[in-house]
Amino acid sequence: MKRSKKFLALLISAALVAAISAMPTLSWLSDTSERVVNTFAGGAISIVLDEAPVDAYGKEIDGDRVTSNSYKYVAGVTLDKDPTATVLKGSEACYVFILVENELNDLFSLDIDTDSWKQVAQSGGDTLYIYSSSVDASQAPQDIVLKPIFTHVKVSEELTQQDIEALGEKTLCTTAYAVQTAELTSQQAIDLAVAEFMPEGTTADYVEIV
Repeated sequence: MKRSKKFLALLISAALVAAISAMPTLSWLSDTSERVVNTFAGGAISIVLDEAPVDAYGKEIDGDRVTSNSYKYVAGVTLDKDPTATVLKGSEACYVFILVENELNDLFSLDIDTDSWKQVAQSGGDTLYIYSSSVDASQAPQDIVLKPIFTHVKVSEELTQQDIEALGEKTLCTTAYAVQTAELTSQQAIDLAVAEFMPEGTTADYVEIV
């Protein structure tokens, strides 16, 4: 009996050794994919607004573009002024707006380019315009210069010395604003621009921009 138990124990031990020895020889099916790399970088929008320099008579002269000019006016003259927005290369697709803040009266008129710039809101002397198409400079080889919102200020021939004295010194200011097109419709962009620049409660005129 003792011999049988001893013999059985040896058989069990031999079986365990055989099983352990066999395990490393097993071959599992496996594979490894190519590495997928996702790179995230923030986009940006950069714009500038400038105009041609003018002489003492309000006529355009050669020179670097500027951000301000001074004008003297008399009846019947036409003054050169061309506020121009530029979307810098590398900028994401955007809707572009210009706010015109005009303290001048009805004796002065602006030749607004209504084909390129669409009015979307007005309150008093402040008028907000949107460019007629979205602008994408993300892959552009150079800056994208938009059409000037206007090029001249015309003074009425009916302007009198009394008008000049009453009017005094007034300003005509322009400000450019751009907002991304991604995830925004032109109507949503207009709402953002109106909220940014116009008095609360100003009604927006929606324009469909491609």
